[in-house]
Amino acid sequence: MTDLPPWVRHTKRTLPKKNGLSCAGLFAGCGGLDLGAVMAGFEPVYAADSDSIAVSSYRNNVSPHAECIDLSKSEISSVAKGVDLLLGGPPCQGFSSAGPKKKEDPRNKLWNHYLEYVKSWKPKIFLMENVYGFLQEFPSFSEKAQIILDGEYRLFARRFVTQYYGVPQFRDRVIIQGVRRDVAAGPLWPEPTSPEFYHYTKPFPTAISMARALEDLGPADDPTGLFGDHISVPLGPTDLSIARHIPNGGSLKDIPDKHLPKPYFGRLRTSSGWTWFYRKPRPEMPGRGVISSIRPNYATILAPDFKIQKTKKTYRWEPINPAEYTRKDGLYTSPFEPRRLTMRECARLQTFPDWFLFSGKPLDVHRQIGNAVPVEFARRLSDAAASLIIHGDDARAVSKTFSGNIS
Repeated sequence: MTDLPPWVRHTKRTLPKKNGLSCAGLFAGCGGLDLGAVMAGFEPVYAADSDSIAVSSYRNNVSPHAECIDLSKSEISSVAKGVDLLLGGPPCQGFSSAGPKKKEDPRNKLWNHYLEYVKSWKPKIFLMENVYGFLQEFPSFSEKAQIILDGEYRLFARRFVTQYYGVPQFRDRVIIQGVRRDVAAGPLWPEPTSPEFYHYTKPFPTAISMARALEDLGPADDPTGLFGDHISVPLGPTDLSIARHIPNGGSLKDIPDKHLPKPYFGRLRTSSGWTWFYRKPRPEMPGRGVISSIRPNYATILAPDFKIQKTKKTYRWEPINPAEYTRKDGLYTSPFEPRRLTMRECARLQTFPDWFLFSGKPLDVHRQIGNAVPVEFARRLSDAAASLIIHGDDARAVSKTFSGNIS
């Protein structure tokens, strides 16, 4: 097992040396993708999003050069014309596995507006993040992009699982890289720390476990703790009664039929819903995907069961043996009070540094974190883009792997 990049645990704002390149972000949210570029040495010159609370977080943590506007209705200014790297994460709910997956969802076409900004500003490279389901839209996107951009860019798409890129979280995403033809043939991607497998439970040597990433935060919901946002949103009575009977790595399917609560008692068990509902992660593995919802029957938001031990300098998570808490009829009962993951735990799983403080109420904070790109993954993407901008087609020959940490 490896550990988080050291800067994730910094409580005071620390940034690396500048690389002489600029970046801008559209549909930027609270700034996960943009902060990754900043951690790679880019200078942020502009950002925009329609969520005023997320823009507040961006201004307070990434750069003051951010405005709250509806990019689909606003006139394109020249504020970031000639920027080196353009970043963006157009909303993807219509393609997300966590959503209703409506093909007619108008948000599915917001990338059209993103492309109009690319055409106007002509960045050397653009990076666009989206969910895995966007791959089905990529042929249409690529065809439309070539028309809008007059064939000035080569377009590439690649699927990534972020746990292989320094992130303690299994997050399945697609990145579109557009490389201006006079810059390089492209593409250049970061190298995974281990061979990638699209399976959550498969162990690998460079994994950063939930325990390793989160245990030093100490007890959750402690008013005397070091982190004011290490607080969990309380579970309701029904959710609480279900969560207490789910072991680590389990879900609703692990509760025997006769012990199911009223909402699920007597229902036909299916392979999809029952394995998805009320999932509880494995502390010895990277976390499951952090999303904007905190509904435990919908999102992987439950904290795992563990004993917390205080050492001289920090805290440690100690595993429990679920067999000790499982009856002969198969009913597991947690020895701990079930809870959601805290805001700071979710931020850690997304590799936001500890000095990054989110604006808004708890539900606003969870939404911002869940919609963001993991910062360390974004840093590695931006590091690769910087090498391509600086060295062009020689980037592969002069660049080292992009899997290292910055101190």
